[in-house]
Amino acid sequence: MELVQFTPPESTNRNHLTESYELLQLKGKRDFLCAIPEIKHVSPMNATEKELSRVQEEKELAQATSRGWELLSDLDGKCLYFISGWWSYSFCYNREVRQFHQLPPQHNNQWPPTEDAHTQSYVLGKVSLDGSNHASTGLQTSGEQRYLVQKLGGGTICDLTGKDRKIEVQFHCNSHGTDRIDWIKEVSICCYLMIIYTPRLCNDATFLPRGDNKVTAIDCREVLEKQGKFIKSRSIR
Repeated sequence: MELVQFTPPESTNRNHLTESYELLQLKGKRDFLCAIPEIKHVSPMNATEKELSRVQEEKELAQATSRGWELLSDLDGKCLYFISGWWSYSFCYNREVRQFHQLPPQHNNQWPPTEDAHTQSYVLGKVSLDGSNHASTGLQTSGEQRYLVQKLGGGTICDLTGKDRKIEVQFHCNSHGTDRIDWIKEVSICCYLMIIYTPRLCNDATFLPRGDNKVTAIDCREVLEKQGKFIKSRSIR
């Protein structure tokens, strides 16, 4: 237990947040004193400030994009694998993405999966050595998350459309574990989406999960006894 003063609104707590105080009564006539942080909102920018902010953001994102591909460059010559049901997939950075059937494992936890050369396989997208098929790259934003995108074409001809298969590969910052394919999906006929989690991008703050919507705690304490301007209370955190 502790003795805390009932401070009026507009006080400042130890974290320099302005607080208001409310008495909350629950069923059973139990009273609680709650300190509610008051979040100050940033004033809206005028047209000039918005334009300067936009130009600065574009400059920073261009730098972040270049830095992001530098961080991923160590993936050159490396391949990642993923198994989903009957199909297995391989992603070889700056080379190609393949869909294939694996040979029956010769022992438990055999990795990577070995392609069965006697069954049908497909190239979902590739970068041609002769330069005829370049990868389209860029930085994109979804909600509060920024990530890099590599779009590959030139895959195996699709029987249903008569066009090359193509795939979009997204690289997302994830500090837990190593480089890995999180999932792959055929989003439309012979067009695919692959998500890759990598801790490499987490070395640039641009790709870290943005914390604009942080939760601010409301501190409530049970009121045990009122003594003038003081309230004897017990923390319920």
